[in-house]
Amino acid sequence: MDDLHSEDQQVIPQLEKRVISGFWRRILAFVIDGIFMGLVGFAVGIFFFDPLAHLGGWGRLLGFCAALVYYGVLNSSIGNGQTIGKRIVKIEVVNGNGEHISLGRSSLRYSILAVPFFLNAAMIPPALLTGPLGYLLGLLIFGLGGAIIYLYIFNRRTRQSLHDMVCDTFVVRTFPKGDVLAGPVWKTHIVIVSVWFILVAIGAIVMQNLSQKGIFPGLLATQQAIISSGKVHMATVFVGKTWTVSGSNKNEVTYVASNAVWKKRPANYETAAREVALIILNQYPGVMTKDVLEVTITYGYDIGIARAWHNWTFRHSPAKWKDVVSLPVENAGVRQ
Repeated sequence: MDDLHSEDQQVIPQLEKRVISGFWRRILAFVIDGIFMGLVGFAVGIFFFDPLAHLGGWGRLLGFCAALVYYGVLNSSIGNGQTIGKRIVKIEVVNGNGEHISLGRSSLRYSILAVPFFLNAAMIPPALLTGPLGYLLGLLIFGLGGAIIYLYIFNRRTRQSLHDMVCDTFVVRTFPKGDVLAGPVWKTHIVIVSVWFILVAIGAIVMQNLSQKGIFPGLLATQQAIISSGKVHMATVFVGKTWTVSGSNKNEVTYVASNAVWKKRPANYETAAREVALIILNQYPGVMTKDVLEVTITYGYDIGIARAWHNWTFRHSPAKWKDVVSLPVENAGVRQ
């Protein structure tokens, strides 16, 4: 009887399940990876400063490709789902079955995460920002980027951000192994993200309309004129005001400020500044109503994972600039 009873008994094994990684552990891994990639980019910049500077806005594409190789390969089954940062803090990327993902899925996952941040502050010509591309960029940078940040912070149930949800991936502790037994994402998060995208789309339309009114068309036309010189990758022109305090007196100072990113290392930064100032004086009549015209000449690179800039700033009143642009370089003024 005892033998019969023992044959009827079934031993049900205790199934292990994956432990979802916490927020701060993921952030620490991200910081470690960012430092590593930054050091790689910095080292490349030491030896290839001028070639990187010549790339201009395309430098960010180079940095994106380098980061895509790093994160795409290591977060896939090839790298056991672990970048250097994840390996240090003992977490990894898996699918719902607790298995490592393919290279293609890993690359898509990183692309969704990285595109908004590589596009943010990229050197994009102003003429493109006022067309349909401006709407798309707004949705990618603010819509997609904002949704990713929101879900990173507030989706505590599955700890999936948008790139994880799209690719059906999870970031889990390295041990124990097993399936990922996570519940569904709270539906309110989906509603909030959807509303956020709608608000960003409306904001993009409003900004496009504002760019066609007031002082903006003149500023954009001046930026485009500087870029059209063929010597710069990117230029910005904006107006503002500040205040100086002398004793009990508070004086308002109005200004026009411009920053021009040079394609090649200027032989003389002061000469470059005079060229930009001359374009502004000719293209933007409103400059003569301001107290100061400030011109910054920038040379360097930004590849997303690392950047280095040399900046030279020159300040004069618009009337003084009119005299400066007609003087020999050695008499043109003091650089700051």
